[in-house]
Amino acid sequence: MRVAIIKSNYTPYGGGEKYTTRMINAFIGKNIHVDVLTAESGGWEGILQNVSCVTLKRFKYNNLLRLLTFNSSVNRYLKNTKYDCIFGMDRTEYQTHIRAGGGSHAAWIQRRCEEYSAPRCWSFRLNPFHRMMIKIERSAFLSNELKRIFCNSSLVKNEIIYYYPQVEGKIEVVHNGVEWHEFSKAFDEAAATKESLLKRLGLQPDRYYFLFVGSGYERKGLKKAITALKSLPDHVDLLVVGKDKNESKYKTMSEKSGLAERIHFFGPQRNVTPFFQISDVFILPTIYDPFSNASLEALAMGLYTVTSNANGCSEVIIDKAGYIIEDLRDIDSITEAMKTALSGHLSKREIRESVKYLDFSTQLNKIVDICISDMEASR
Repeated sequence: MRVAIIKSNYTPYGGGEKYTTRMINAFIGKNIHVDVLTAESGGWEGILQNVSCVTLKRFKYNNLLRLLTFNSSVNRYLKNTKYDCIFGMDRTEYQTHIRAGGGSHAAWIQRRCEEYSAPRCWSFRLNPFHRMMIKIERSAFLSNELKRIFCNSSLVKNEIIYYYPQVEGKIEVVHNGVEWHEFSKAFDEAAATKESLLKRLGLQPDRYYFLFVGSGYERKGLKKAITALKSLPDHVDLLVVGKDKNESKYKTMSEKSGLAERIHFFGPQRNVTPFFQISDVFILPTIYDPFSNASLEALAMGLYTVTSNANGCSEVIIDKAGYIIEDLRDIDSITEAMKTALSGHLSKREIRESVKYLDFSTQLNKIVDICISDMEASR
């Protein structure tokens, strides 16, 4: 059997690349030949063994051209090359199996419209890039060749069915996995290393720390967390890890709110684990997240997790392991969620144990096994 995995980009520390790499290795472990269809073969060839990288043309001038040219290159290649399974990790028109890790683009545009003004909504809807993303998404989901769509949450499943009801019978929900066992050492060492980590990061030991992790602060809801922090006790601080081209705007917001000394910006980090180790609560009032990996990692590190019902990860949060915000437009509900997080929840070990069943290998093998079953049924 032969499998093609479509992944245009390669970023050394990208979550999508990490997931793709582990999926490739899972297929290879079952003696299945894998080709990676990509526009950047160099990175893949450096980390993968026994895998062929098929480098396809893509223009990099802007997002729209990148999208169009890679999609066109993939289509041309697949017309002349046969695979038992074509697994899409990117937005292209033709696959037999799709992992809709980013959710439905049509649903994402609708969520943005609900959050912003009518003129800004129309700017989204008329933007050529977004229009093309939705066109390609529609072609992919409604293709006669499509066998399966993997969603990482019921949130995404329901949105896809809303826009494309024809695909309901092809959808499988497999929640994201987390490296639960790999986090064991860091979790066990957290208490012993906390003081030294705080000192290294220039933080005080007598504070209560909320941790925000995410790039793209607007979508992830950082403004909402900052606004709510004003109503929390003075000993509560907010740690911000991630990147945003407008980070200075959020620093200014902190200063104008009188919170400059209580909000600490650390920028993007290759290793977020030390921040999980020193924090008391994880906060992500996101406008939309199909399934936030950072939220799941926080749970695996025992952190009480405050997030919104627009985050697919909210589906795996059990009672007293976190707080799910139902209405992000109500700042009082966000404040109440953060106040609730200050006491009265499960122990860190109990929170960690609650997501043990989502170990990465278990979740990944569910997808690989379904793909193999589909391939065998087609023979």
